[in-house]
Amino acid sequence: DSDIVLYKTRYSGFYATDLDLILQHRNIKTLVVCGVTLEVCVHTTVREANDRGYECVVLADCVGSYFPEFQRVALEMVKAQGALFGWVSDSGRALAALHA
Repeated sequence: DSDIVLYKTRYSGFYATDLDLILQHRNIKTLVVCGVTLEVCVHTTVREANDRGYECVVLADCVGSYFPEFQRVALEMVKAQGALFGWVSDSGRALAALHA
């Protein structure tokens, strides 16, 4: 497998990119999501991923925001109502799960 770099021009990682096709081709159903800005680009990507049937885990210590309050609220929104858009975890737990 080779590394893939996607260049996006809008908030969502899915908009006008081959991300969905790449994930489908590799039979990937769960996404571990990191990035900036949480309340804009990360949220938009996670919401679109959810609409497309992907399960998302946002790593709280691997996302950034303009303001601490925005970050707190944006993470709460992801996991609201029993993981409405996805789950929130951290890099330590994600790495431990990958090495288990």
